[in-house]
Amino acid sequence: MNYREPPKWILRWMEHYIDPFLWEGIYGDLHQIFGENVKKRGYNTAVWIFVWQVLGFLRWRFRNKGKTKSNMRSIWSNYLLVSFRSLKRHKVYFLINLLGLVLAISCSLYAYVYIRDEIAFDRHHSKTGQIHRLFKRYINTTEGVDLLTAETSGMMGPTIKEEYAQVENFTRVSPLWEEEILTYDKRSYSMKNMYYVDSTFFDIFDFEMIAGDPKTALVLPSSLVLSRTLAQTIFNNENPIGKTIIGLNEVPFTVTGIVEDPPRQSSFKFDALASWTTTVPGMGPLAANWMNNWRAQGIFTFLVLAPDSDPHLLTEAFPDMMKRHFPERADQYFLRLQPFEKIYLHSDQIRNIRGQNIGSIKFIYILGFSALLILIIASINYINVTLSRSTQNRLEVGIRKVMGSSRQQLLGRFIIESIISTIIASVIGLLLLVSLFPTLNKMTLKRIPQVELFDPVTILVLTAFCLVISVLIGIYPAYVQSAAPVSTILKRGATGLAFTGWFKKILLILQYSISIALIGSTLVIYKQTSFLINKPLGFDKERLMVVEIDNEVGVKSDVFEAEIKKHPNVQSVSITRTAIGGGSYTTRVKPEGYEHELNTRIFGVDQEFFETYKIETRFGRTFLPGSVADSSNLVVNESFVEFAGWEDPIGKRIRFNPDEDSYPVVGVVKDFHYYSLSNSAIEPVIMYLNDYQHRNATIKLGNGDIQESISHVENAWNKIATRTPFKFYFVDDWFSNQYQSENQLLQTTSTYSIISIVLCILGLYGLTALTLQQRTKEISIRKVLGASINSVVVLVNKQFVVIIVLGLLIATPLSYLITKSWLDQFAYRVHLNGSAFFFAGIISIITSVILISFLATRVASANPSENLSQE
Repeated sequence: MNYREPPKWILRWMEHYIDPFLWEGIYGDLHQIFGENVKKRGYNTAVWIFVWQVLGFLRWRFRNKGKTKSNMRSIWSNYLLVSFRSLKRHKVYFLINLLGLVLAISCSLYAYVYIRDEIAFDRHHSKTGQIHRLFKRYINTTEGVDLLTAETSGMMGPTIKEEYAQVENFTRVSPLWEEEILTYDKRSYSMKNMYYVDSTFFDIFDFEMIAGDPKTALVLPSSLVLSRTLAQTIFNNENPIGKTIIGLNEVPFTVTGIVEDPPRQSSFKFDALASWTTTVPGMGPLAANWMNNWRAQGIFTFLVLAPDSDPHLLTEAFPDMMKRHFPERADQYFLRLQPFEKIYLHSDQIRNIRGQNIGSIKFIYILGFSALLILIIASINYINVTLSRSTQNRLEVGIRKVMGSSRQQLLGRFIIESIISTIIASVIGLLLLVSLFPTLNKMTLKRIPQVELFDPVTILVLTAFCLVISVLIGIYPAYVQSAAPVSTILKRGATGLAFTGWFKKILLILQYSISIALIGSTLVIYKQTSFLINKPLGFDKERLMVVEIDNEVGVKSDVFEAEIKKHPNVQSVSITRTAIGGGSYTTRVKPEGYEHELNTRIFGVDQEFFETYKIETRFGRTFLPGSVADSSNLVVNESFVEFAGWEDPIGKRIRFNPDEDSYPVVGVVKDFHYYSLSNSAIEPVIMYLNDYQHRNATIKLGNGDIQESISHVENAWNKIATRTPFKFYFVDDWFSNQYQSENQLLQTTSTYSIISIVLCILGLYGLTALTLQQRTKEISIRKVLGASINSVVVLVNKQFVVIIVLGLLIATPLSYLITKSWLDQFAYRVHLNGSAFFFAGIISIITSVILISFLATRVASANPSENLSQE
């Protein structure tokens, strides 16, 4: 290169861009300035100045107007126009594809929003990666127990913090079992979630403190921190700090802080936080010894580990700690650590979690996988219908090839058609989802704000999803339609692309396999849910009303009971510590003749308990009315007798503590369920006569007016209660509420199953209509040769029935394994066989045969002469 000349690459680029009419003058001026700069500043500096000056001419008015422009813009505009015309010309098939894509995109978008919302839980804490929840695996080989439980003892946290340097901090959390009543200025307020926590709670979890000092707010006994909503409810605009509130057991609490309500995406859902020191014997007024010893297991412990510590090494050290401090359970309690960010979604198998909002990773998998299956079915519909329409597009392809269109251009033509369909479907799907969002939230038990649908990230994901799906569903049909040679395409009588037939059949088989699997799985879920809801419980659950009286009414339970019984629709009343749905606890006892201690559930009841619940007596008797001696007698259930190995249980004795007296068994009752049947098998139960802890009033109502009876009970309540609101539940409703996750799953799979059926029918309609359209002359010739309409219908049905049967054979074993794995998590479950999937196949065959027969009959009924005279 001559060092006196500017670089050639910039000259070529400049000449290409600038209009020739202006080029000579511009270049001359720039070249002159370049020469002067070379002399004054040197060549390299002159080059940089020249480049900078050239960039100054990148303006619209200097562009090369006379240069021959690419015709790609015109080509793509033509493709867009032709694609719209093609979709308009084939309205029915466009609507079939559009409806399938709308349903698939709606399902996929909601699954994305739901899953994104779920995985965001508990991510707002700065120490999330360091926080772990202590839980344990409880193994009792004698009783056949092997389960995970989140409950720990009150001494585990302090001991671990003291003995292991890698633990920086800890806090204990103990949610109340029942609603708390707070009273201020003679007004009472019911509070759902109150936690007792250590003073370190705010050091570990990032909840915004509005008023008060988070370092000291929970240090002193009887300290209380209120949520913003509860503080506003109780105090309105008054400053609550320092005010006294009357709480549990008439204990006065001092308000020491106001905290912002827990975020929606938080597993903690508290209304108030009370100081742990309130419960420590010798310090606080409640003196809850069970919360501050090793033996009782009823609180939750959270640890903060050092950033560089290994949780697995700490877990390995726990058995030695248990041997030192809790040797009687060291061979049964095996402590573990669960990362805090996994608690919300990965606690399905961990029992005894209360006071926390818990999700399900299994439901996320099911929802996401179901949405994927619906998307696959819709994509198969699109591909099959588009491939079947290839005959209608063959002339266009042939003409474009003759006119010089390349393979890539033809691919673009058909992919644009799929992009148009997908864009329209995305817009409609988004609008459909907006209208259905409240219903979907109710179905999935969520409270996702509708604005999440218009979040920039969501819109970006929807756009990217739209483009990806357009290419995936459009590339193969476009490839096939652009592949055939011109001589074949333009040949008279050419019917399409025969080599795509096997591919379409494979897609149809896959489509029906997915649909049958979804339908069959839904039937299994329905059977299991119905089984759980309708299984005999061992007592009469109908019209059993339970009123919680663990309050001021409990001390006047005799007055309350007498008032209730005045109503003619009240058949019986049982005033007890325990009721179905609450009030029981677990302890270990030593039955007579049993080698080890037996873990058993304790029920405190009265003489009317068995009559009120209609629990059947198997051996001996239950407690006699007015009997003083029965206060030292026990009644057990059949499971207790079975575990203890007693052949003749009447008269056998049970010891609760080694240093205390034993008590005789006077009766055995039939096993009855007192927890959800989902994951809780019937345990050994001991029932004793309790006449001092009155926590529940169970009322058996007759067949009279239920609402009138409730009003009577409420009136009786209001005559006694001064600060406690009336609260009750019906036992049958309580059991139904235990199966919310199963009902949620059932509703979701049912919805997706219905959608899959609709999509299969739509796809089958489009495919059958196109197939019959291509075989019109064949069918007409068969009719001329004597074939009946029925024979034509059977002929068309045959190939599709074979496809559905193949889909059934593929779907059944896979779905069987998946549903069996799901059923194995239940303590009580239905027997699984192939009937559900066989029935799903029958549903698919019947609906398909009806549709195909209708279309085939319509074609076969046409006049053969009209079809044969057409070219």
